[in-house]
Amino acid sequence: MGERNPEAFQRLLDLLLGAKIAIALRAMAEYRIADKLAAGPMPVEMLARETGLVPDLLRRVLRVLAQYGVFAETEDGQFENSETSEHMRSDVAPTLREMILFLNHNVSLRPWLELEQSLKDGRSRFLDVNGAPLFKLFAEDKRLSEYFGKFMTNLYGPEAAKIAAGYPFGQFQTLIDVGGGQGHIIAAILSAHRGLKGALFDIAPTAALARNFIRDRGFADRCDVLDGDFFNEVPSGYGAYVVKSVLHDWDDAKATEILKKCRAAMSGGSRLLIIEEVVVPRKIVGNPHRSVDLDLFVHFGGKERTEPEYVKLMADAGFGQVRIVPIKDSYFSVIEGVPA
Repeated sequence: MGERNPEAFQRLLDLLLGAKIAIALRAMAEYRIADKLAAGPMPVEMLARETGLVPDLLRRVLRVLAQYGVFAETEDGQFENSETSEHMRSDVAPTLREMILFLNHNVSLRPWLELEQSLKDGRSRFLDVNGAPLFKLFAEDKRLSEYFGKFMTNLYGPEAAKIAAGYPFGQFQTLIDVGGGQGHIIAAILSAHRGLKGALFDIAPTAALARNFIRDRGFADRCDVLDGDFFNEVPSGYGAYVVKSVLHDWDDAKATEILKKCRAAMSGGSRLLIIEEVVVPRKIVGNPHRSVDLDLFVHFGGKERTEPEYVKLMADAGFGQVRIVPIKDSYFSVIEGVPA
């Protein structure tokens, strides 16, 4: 068959070792090694003293990561940050520290190890191996919840202003963010559209965080924060119902159920505004949705969807006249639906 390409061989070898490298990154993120190197190179012995780690093993881990461009070893044997490891610092933006800690947490890794079995029946093994859904685990493990929250903020936070400016939310008098999390999107929308009054709706623990977030940003007089479960009931009386980065956490049956609850709360003049990444086959965009898509399956049984898949979801939930509005310079789109 001719000569093999040595670069292709090395590429596969690097991918093969990827899981081990990611776990090494997790350890360095946990002990904030990049933060400690922010001021410049340090001897391993000093790093080890400050972190309570074993010097020789720490040196070996850092050398492996330096081979991949994460950290750098100086001529005198000290270690320093590289341009890559700078993004592991907790005080830079954007940072990947919490993303590293969450995606390589045992809770996240266990169901990935069952992917071979999932391929046989299409079922996520998250519940099997962790004993509870992810959102329930957040209530039991505050650090895990914090990692996830900061990971989401760093991943999606820069998109909030683009979304707020990229769709005419100002055409509505009132808007509710269903499953709005801590409030980054509703705050960005209210900031860009000063005549709009809003509300955020989420489960009680998240709503408690959102109240502080909304208050601290000066929107308490323009934004109510309501708590509840969108599988039970969604508040009525709003001109627009925003559902951002929610549906992709769920399979089609659950996503349709959420949309039906929104439809039941809406009047004929209301509009549904789903904000998600719309997958275009064979097109790679800013957010690596093909890997995110698998993470959604592993963690929730969810998925990223194509335009026809969103149209079907919305039709099944009682919506028609679907229109997709891409957000400029963003991987998100607004999928607009009118009650049928």
